[in-house]
Amino acid sequence: MAGKLKTWWSQSKTWHHVLLGVGMVVFLYLGIIFTVRLSSYNKILPGVSVRGIYIGGLTKPQAVAKLDEKTSEYLNSEVTYVSNGKTVAVKPAQLGVNFDNQKIVDEAFEVGRDSDIISDIATQTTLPFSKQDIMQLNVDKDAFSNSVIALNNNLAKPAQNASYQFQNGNISIIEGKEGERVNNGLAIFSLTRQLSNLKNTLDIPLTEIMPSRNTQALERQKLSVAQITQKPITLTYGGKNWDISQQQLLDWLYIKPSDGPLKSDLLNHYYSIPSQLGDFKLERQNVVNYLNSIAGEINREAVDATLTVNNGLATVFTQSQDGKNLNVEKTADAIIAATKSSSTEPIQLAVDVKKAAVSDDNIDKLGIKELISEGVTIFPGSSANRLQNIRVGTSKFNGVLIKPDQVFSFGEYLGDVGPAQGYAPGIIILENREEKAYGGGLCQVSSTAYRAALLAGLPILQRTSHAFALNYYTAPYGVPGVDATVFTPEVDLKFKNDTGHHILIQTELSGTTLKFRFYGTKTKSGVIRGPFFVNGNNDATQPSHTVFYRDVLDLNGNVIKTDTTDTYYKSSLDFPMT
Repeated sequence: MAGKLKTWWSQSKTWHHVLLGVGMVVFLYLGIIFTVRLSSYNKILPGVSVRGIYIGGLTKPQAVAKLDEKTSEYLNSEVTYVSNGKTVAVKPAQLGVNFDNQKIVDEAFEVGRDSDIISDIATQTTLPFSKQDIMQLNVDKDAFSNSVIALNNNLAKPAQNASYQFQNGNISIIEGKEGERVNNGLAIFSLTRQLSNLKNTLDIPLTEIMPSRNTQALERQKLSVAQITQKPITLTYGGKNWDISQQQLLDWLYIKPSDGPLKSDLLNHYYSIPSQLGDFKLERQNVVNYLNSIAGEINREAVDATLTVNNGLATVFTQSQDGKNLNVEKTADAIIAATKSSSTEPIQLAVDVKKAAVSDDNIDKLGIKELISEGVTIFPGSSANRLQNIRVGTSKFNGVLIKPDQVFSFGEYLGDVGPAQGYAPGIIILENREEKAYGGGLCQVSSTAYRAALLAGLPILQRTSHAFALNYYTAPYGVPGVDATVFTPEVDLKFKNDTGHHILIQTELSGTTLKFRFYGTKTKSGVIRGPFFVNGNNDATQPSHTVFYRDVLDLNGNVIKTDTTDTYYKSSLDFPMT
């Protein structure tokens, strides 16, 4: 048998032809593969696409250029979200989306080249027929999160809880309604795929939201709710009434739930799960919110009496006014208690009264019994506008009461300076120039207060001299140096009341003479020695340096402290008028 088969094989031509044909096919196939590999040596293999864009046969730079053109156009064009008939247009670039075309081209180039020779040949064989499309998308997490949250705000429809209402004197129930919101988990997956494919119209997956309060739950508690809201409630205080209707009480039975996320990070973007509905009761926070809304009609700050001095004694010039403050917590307790009672009597608001710190009752305890100092400045030659500003500024300090240990701030009591407060334009020194501004001349007021504080022996905490010497501040010393400029809020005059008693300021403006008198209990005094020129003279066009000493004396005339104050003035020529 073996011999016959060998004879047949040696004499038959059919198998020779078959083998030759197979060999030629294999040779041709390998030749084609070799030709494809050779012609695509530095090119992407045929059949490869990226984001639906065919890049087969292109070199890497050519493919990157082609993709850059397409993706750049896409990022700056508008895509449209579509959901339930609602549309929202936005540019993909605003979503934090970007494409790394170089990276994806490198990946595309490796298709058919990244495995063993057999697998690569198989891939190269099927590519022209099966096609291979590669997707890639880079996303800025925060920007993408914010865009999907904004999208939810546009497309979502909140669920509507069932609620109670009064109709014809009876409680009825308004049916709840289902809502919907963006399904964040699916949205991340769906949007990234659609954006990767450069889609111009995007589908947004939504999910259903059930109301946390449904009709059945409200029906079960209808009787207990009727007890809570059995009657309207009236609040009363000082002859005025506030009515709380039964519908308002119904609205206060629950806090409106928030549909917002617990976290804003999209990758951890959860929505609160409604908890089990408990028994209805009056939500305290709703009552408190209402009371806070009416508190402005009751609350008022305590107003101290203003004082004046007559015949050396402090007397009340304007009466004090006690402060009032609605006690929200106590009143809320009373309202909640009233919903459990059958009484129809009005509820008296709980109001706390705060006594004024200065009043007829305690004026004798303030220690205002004598003149402790008097500061004086004179300013002949002042313009009408300057005199007006001095007059308006002085009025801010007449009757000011400085408490024990209080730090007095000139700028705090002066307040705003402008036309609305009655000030006129006047000359001021600002940085390296002189110019006109509202309030020019107020330094006359601050310098007078400064001198009164010095002579009372009070600690000076903040004082700034003028940039150059002015005649307004030399009298009665004949030498400049006892002045204090102000330019609120940057430059201020501050001193401390360390007498242990209140100090009452009384001002007097007579012609071009201004006086600040400090009344209180004299515990010490101040004596000024100087000022003296260290260098320079009264020629303000030349720089100068002056110094004065303030001795603080006790009641027996003993020096207990000496302060040294140096003042350095520049030339007035350095400050031109603008």
